[in-house]
Amino acid sequence: MTPWFALLAALLAVSGDEASLTTLDGQTISGVVSAWDGTELTIDAADGDQKLATDAIMDVAWKREPSAGPTLRVAELVDGSRLAFEEFTIAKRTATFQLPGQQAKVEVPTARIKRIELVAASEPLAKMLAEIEQKQPAGDSLVIVKGEAMDYLSGVVEDVTAQQADFRWDGEKVPVKLSKIAAIVFYHAKEAALPEALCRVSFTNGSVVVARQAQLEKQQLQLKSLGGVDVEFPFDQVARIDFSSGKIAYLSDLKPATSRWTPRVALPADAKLIASFGAPRQNVAFDGSQLSLLWDDDPVPARRDVRTYSRGLAVRSRTEQTYLVPEGMTRFAVTAGIDPATAGQGNVALEIRGDDRILWEGTIDGGGPPVEIDVELQAARRLQLVVDYGDNLDYGDRLHLIEARFIK
Repeated sequence: MTPWFALLAALLAVSGDEASLTTLDGQTISGVVSAWDGTELTIDAADGDQKLATDAIMDVAWKREPSAGPTLRVAELVDGSRLAFEEFTIAKRTATFQLPGQQAKVEVPTARIKRIELVAASEPLAKMLAEIEQKQPAGDSLVIVKGEAMDYLSGVVEDVTAQQADFRWDGEKVPVKLSKIAAIVFYHAKEAALPEALCRVSFTNGSVVVARQAQLEKQQLQLKSLGGVDVEFPFDQVARIDFSSGKIAYLSDLKPATSRWTPRVALPADAKLIASFGAPRQNVAFDGSQLSLLWDDDPVPARRDVRTYSRGLAVRSRTEQTYLVPEGMTRFAVTAGIDPATAGQGNVALEIRGDDRILWEGTIDGGGPPVEIDVELQAARRLQLVVDYGDNLDYGDRLHLIEARFIK
């Protein structure tokens, strides 16, 4: 990297343009994203430019503060994209949105819109939207504000201006003030058939686009959503690009095919409440706190390196769990360690099997650092995790399996 470019990269990093890129095999690269043609991304790192295929990337993230917009309005598309907008109109079954901080407007056929939320999220609104989704009325729905409460009407939404919505209800055309509408939910006779996603792009203004195509041109990110909607954003508004869709499956998001915890002391057959005491927990520790690992112990509590995590399993000895391997997944990875609260006593034997073939086995001890495990599944269709007693029987045997996941 030339000296002048190194200086430029440093200045961009200070302004928030430096990104952290994580590859599918767990490597982290920091630098400035300088090019992206959809299938290949270039990042200018300290040791030179690196080009990576998007198939090999997990995500790219920037430390950018959310922009304070004047509105909390959001349009959700049928493909899962969400567009934050300031103003909108509908004419001839096509919605036109004015996005925050942009001159260009986005046109979206209402056939590709799931709903338009005109007010901030709230419990009454969530309740109405859930009721509409459950009952699936054969028509468009308006969620109407009635004092402190909300209700909804089903019919046909026609044109919408900045002041009112023309709504056909019971054969009559009824104008409804926009100030009285909390949300518009569009009727779709069947779910749209969607292609595979390339990535999920999150923006500082709150928008999220699930994209099938992407192109970076002159610091403008051009995207085509799964539903075929074309949008364009300034690249400096991108907060995160998530490429993990279809490439990774977390055990905490999957239901095990079998799961059995065997206490050291046999329990009566009717002791269901006690039996559930040792059952594995998803994304939470056994005491209800956040999952965590102790990476470096110290007699001074303030100097202990305890890190918390949002995904994983908490498992006691002796537990056996079996998971079906999702199609296309070739590896299993996890970081295993004892709950810091019981690290002084915890010691377990961990065994990972693929179709009854041992892929990894070893001891996880609270007195040592966590163990990072990454194994090839080969042709295995079932993954079995066995957590057994270690040197201290079941004392302190609270194993945390952090980000336990299948990888494509």
